[in-house]
Amino acid sequence: MTKSQMKQAIDEAISNGPMMNENFVQKVLNDKKRSKKTIPFLQPALVVVMMLVIGTVLYFSPSQIEHSAIEIKEFSLTDAQAKLVENYYTAIAMKDEKALAKVATMSNEEVINRYKGFDLTNHIEVIKTIDDEKELILYIKLQDKLQDTTSSYLEKLVLDKESQKFIINDAYAFLYYEEEIVLPKSISLTYQDAPIATPMKTTPRKLEKAEQQTINGNTLYQIETKAGMQRVFESFSGERFDLGIASEGISYFNSGESNQFFIIDSLTNQLTYIYLNQQGNYQMITGDLGEQSNTLYQTDFHDAPFVVTGGTQPKIMTIQNGELIYANIFANAEFVQPLEFYSTESYGTVLLVKYTEDLRQTSQYFELKSMNLYEDLRLRDMLEAKPEHFKDMFLMNRYNDQLIYIFNEDTIYYRGKTATSELVEKTYTNIQVETKGNQYFITGDDGFSWTLTRTAPRILQDEKGIEYTIPIAFEDIPEIDNSK
Repeated sequence: MTKSQMKQAIDEAISNGPMMNENFVQKVLNDKKRSKKTIPFLQPALVVVMMLVIGTVLYFSPSQIEHSAIEIKEFSLTDAQAKLVENYYTAIAMKDEKALAKVATMSNEEVINRYKGFDLTNHIEVIKTIDDEKELILYIKLQDKLQDTTSSYLEKLVLDKESQKFIINDAYAFLYYEEEIVLPKSISLTYQDAPIATPMKTTPRKLEKAEQQTINGNTLYQIETKAGMQRVFESFSGERFDLGIASEGISYFNSGESNQFFIIDSLTNQLTYIYLNQQGNYQMITGDLGEQSNTLYQTDFHDAPFVVTGGTQPKIMTIQNGELIYANIFANAEFVQPLEFYSTESYGTVLLVKYTEDLRQTSQYFELKSMNLYEDLRLRDMLEAKPEHFKDMFLMNRYNDQLIYIFNEDTIYYRGKTATSELVEKTYTNIQVETKGNQYFITGDDGFSWTLTRTAPRILQDEKGIEYTIPIAFEDIPEIDNSK
């Protein structure tokens, strides 16, 4: 493949914008880290400047060399949200209960005293944000006040969007924050029976006019309400069960065997698994499906298929001795941070566990080794790295297909779009690739350096856990006979 063909391929993969030309070569990234936005902060005895991390940083840590190929992840609070955080901690530092009352639902000396063990003159970092419909959840890192320790703690602040106040109550906790994130090498599973579904006592209004789907004598009703679509499952015996799903999405009613049913909400990606057990009772359990999930598979060590749901509360479900059983995958996992920081995607027997903060991430692949154990895939299968793998190859950021790297001869072409849709093009020259085990050590001119690790046949991961995909596994690339 020629350089011009490479350029055309990357143009077509990204957008319909202008083709790259020979003059698009630009200087490699000059700085390894962007400056962070700050907000002012007051202490009782003096004026200090406190940093609230709402800016952008590179995924590379400070120890990395100046030039890298890693994209910048944009993240920020709105000006109004940053101001609320500033006013909250300012009121605490000033011990000003009246000022605190303007931004919090509880304001008294007891609330202020909760923070007496923390050094508020140091940087206060927003580690993770979760933006729900009615609330904004902030996990904020606070520093221990003792001078001889660098211990950090997490505070969970919940902002009510309607009142624009932080929800404060008597129950609170500061969680220890582990700076170095290491995922466990294995995850054990403990199963329990799925809940027995309780039949509805009254018939919902407008049931006769509801949309219906019938399979094997069972019926799914979908009733339009102001809150969305209400789902009712009616068994062949006439019992009706409220599925507890309400969205505007269409539900699909699929049958496995004659005694099991899978109902999927197309908008929320919520799966409801209904099973008629040997005792004649319906068991019911729900879970979230990820867009990448391949949920149904069977193994050599268990007769019935497994169903795996993802998200932040992943479950694995199967049938054993005529009962629907399930395990919360994270229940026994030895995680160091709150469970909200972790999520999963499933690919048959392989489970990808992801740890995500707003400005860094890491992930790890696990395989179901037995019914009760997920084991780190890398412990079982070393995926060999070879220098020739990157000959005429392209990598795409797994979570942003607008970011692409093209390897051609001894050059890497990069093209991507920023959060503001600004087009960025770069070229890295004199590229050399060395390998060891399942790792690639890539270097080039101007101090360029990049280390990638194979974690799956088509997945590569860098030092910060950023993942990239290739279009086909290296081992599956057909060999070309150039002798003809």
